Amino acid sequence: MHTIYLHIDENLDASGLASLGEDMRQVGHITNVEVNAGEPHDMLVEFEEQHISPMAILKELGRRGVHADIMSG
Repeated sequence: MHTIYLHIDENLDASGLASLGEDMRQVGHITNVEVNAGEPHDMLVEFEEQHISPMAILKELGRRGVHADIMSG
């Protein structure tokens, strides 16, 4: 299992951030998503690296209208 730290470009309120986190938890091979309303641009995503790549995770965010950068992996 791998974890990536993402910086979300958009300004999301607590509700939008929570909704985005819940949406991403539904993506296959993403095992956990952590968001914090106190850090509205940050998201931690745990994933099964043999099944999904960090770039695929960024594409999933893009499908939801969100742009992000990988800060660390």
